[in-house]
Amino acid sequence: MIVITLTKVPASLRGVLTKWYQEVQTGVYVGNVSAKVRDLVWKRICRDIGQGQATMVYNAKNEFGYQFRTTRNDYQVIDFDGVPLMKHLKQAPTARKRGFSDAAKRRMAQKMSKKVNKAVNATEVVELVAVDVETTGLDVTKDAIISIGAVKMGKTGKFEDFDVLVKTKLDVPEAITELTGISNHDLDSQGISLTSALEQLKQFVGDLPICGYNLRFDDEFLTTGFEKKRHNRIDES
Repeated sequence: MIVITLTKVPASLRGVLTKWYQEVQTGVYVGNVSAKVRDLVWKRICRDIGQGQATMVYNAKNEFGYQFRTTRNDYQVIDFDGVPLMKHLKQAPTARKRGFSDAAKRRMAQKMSKKVNKAVNATEVVELVAVDVETTGLDVTKDAIISIGAVKMGKTGKFEDFDVLVKTKLDVPEAITELTGISNHDLDSQGISLTSALEQLKQFVGDLPICGYNLRFDDEFLTTGFEKKRHNRIDES
């Protein structure tokens, strides 16, 4: 059994959790998934949590029979002779910046655009692009991009979408398919080469600025892809 509590998180993240957990009360999710999926979901929570907070309690082989994790920076999870404890910190460490999902980035792009418009010219629309990638895992040196999505705020104030699946030699792990909804079959039937995907993304973005929070994960994979493309080292098969 796994229990997750969320507070002040983007609505898109709450929607993602309902794929594997049942929301028994507002912000409280209960479910029973494998340890691998549990860990991947937690990483997704940490990536997309924004300025919110999350705590997870799950089964473990210790004296109490459970363990927990938290993103709260005023508490620290410690192990005291095999007993999990939550240590309250008198002084919280510097809060980590966390990223947002593509839906959250879209909302943030709209908010930022409105703020800039008011500061510059109420009738002038500022163009922005939010980018999101899905991969076979979290290691940029071993894993591969399987999907690239982007949302652009155009001059008219309307959104334009970009979304492609990317073929890869790597198998998509079952846990990633559960997490993203993208399967090996999807990539084989609808995917394009990484070279084509990056070229299309480049044309879509153009010279526009990319906005968002903690885009390091997306940036690392895209930068690596563009570097390989530049040196003709992308394996297209």
